[in-house]
Amino acid sequence: MPAVTMGPMTHLVKGANVPVPTAPLRIAVGRQQAPGVPAVEASAVLLDAAGTVRGDADIVFHGQPAHPSGAVRHVGTGEGAGQFAEWLELDLPRIEPAVQRVLVAGSCDDGTFGQVPGLYAQVTYADGTILTHYDVTDATSETAFVLGEFYRRDGAWKFRAVGQGYDSGLAGLATDFGVEVAQAPALAAPPLLPTAAVTPPPSGPVALQGVGKSDSAPGGVAVPPMAKPVPVAVPVQQTPSIATPAATLATPAAMPSWGAGLFHFEPLVFSGKGAKTVTVDLPFPQDSAPVILEARVGPQYHFLSVQIAGRSTDVFCNDLPDHYGRALLNPPRKGGPIKLMVRQSGTWELTLLPLTAALPIGPGTIQGSGREIFVHTGTAADLKVRAKDPHSGWFQLNQYQGDTPDDLRRPAEQLVHAWNGRRVKEKVRIPDGPLLLAIDKSRHHWELTLDPLPLA
Repeated sequence: MPAVTMGPMTHLVKGANVPVPTAPLRIAVGRQQAPGVPAVEASAVLLDAAGTVRGDADIVFHGQPAHPSGAVRHVGTGEGAGQFAEWLELDLPRIEPAVQRVLVAGSCDDGTFGQVPGLYAQVTYADGTILTHYDVTDATSETAFVLGEFYRRDGAWKFRAVGQGYDSGLAGLATDFGVEVAQAPALAAPPLLPTAAVTPPPSGPVALQGVGKSDSAPGGVAVPPMAKPVPVAVPVQQTPSIATPAATLATPAAMPSWGAGLFHFEPLVFSGKGAKTVTVDLPFPQDSAPVILEARVGPQYHFLSVQIAGRSTDVFCNDLPDHYGRALLNPPRKGGPIKLMVRQSGTWELTLLPLTAALPIGPGTIQGSGREIFVHTGTAADLKVRAKDPHSGWFQLNQYQGDTPDDLRRPAEQLVHAWNGRRVKEKVRIPDGPLLLAIDKSRHHWELTLDPLPLA
């Protein structure tokens, strides 16, 4: 059946498809908010040309929130305008060639989809603009549902409204795609994830367990350690759009005064155990803007030290509260590659990201821990900062702003500074964006609430 176009957004009926750009996209698996409605957990299933998963990692869900390629992520929840959704992110340019389809599925552990009002799948661009929307209107006794799928066709990507349900739950859905469900899974100790990932708070539906590839030894999905509480912004947008998580890539266009001058590159990943020196072999330009260094450490040790060879200052020299943290790194002013000296007693992983990977911060509240980098592109606002650390650590929030990439190499203003474990409870004023906000020192668990000022 044909798709129905209403303005810039395409409403799909069951079985219809629409072309989508080969670009980063966000997908909401949403429903109306109402008392007693069963919880719905979203997942993505990556399939090869034979229509099967290649292994445990090809199932992305609450308990396994990132595919090793970094192309598919589960990024948490959002709510607003009487709606609630779990969000997935797909970076279509990074989908591996062997993957031909990506299913968007939902599971319902404490009820059926016939009890879920207003079930839908919605695809948006990275900036929140809605691309297509599919309302599920025929759900009955199903406990798992494939709402839609992204698939390759003649070198391009399309999205199809599928609407196929399973009375046997997520286990029945998984079996259809070459997955074996184990009765008593033993959760494996995972490798460190190779790309940026966030883990939603431990609320909501129970994560899928006991899934293994049919032609491999039975076993459970490897559940990563808690990487970081997901930042969730809750602005109310125009229906049928809903609030989206803040954990998404910004775009150069979102940084108008200096975005065009940023150095762009594909994320680079380095991993190891114990002390090691790694070379970031990138042709950084002279007086380059900072880049983001994301660190992830194994479950045994929280402390990490990362230093640029030849410099006395550290990029990281602190605990990572949830085994995860992100810091700004200034490349050499003369340009060229960087050598990083890593010191850690256990396993570690570093991911170098362009500045466009800063987390957008908008109206609403976000929560997390440790060091983090945000980009604010809106109007002037009050920022309420709440943070606490039972271990007497420091907390520092800096603002970076200027007209050129070089201006971002040093803070323009120190907004909050607290030491010796003091509980932070402050409200600061931030100007019109674009600007960066960086939690530069922290073992704290923090909460930021942004409230835009009324327009004059």
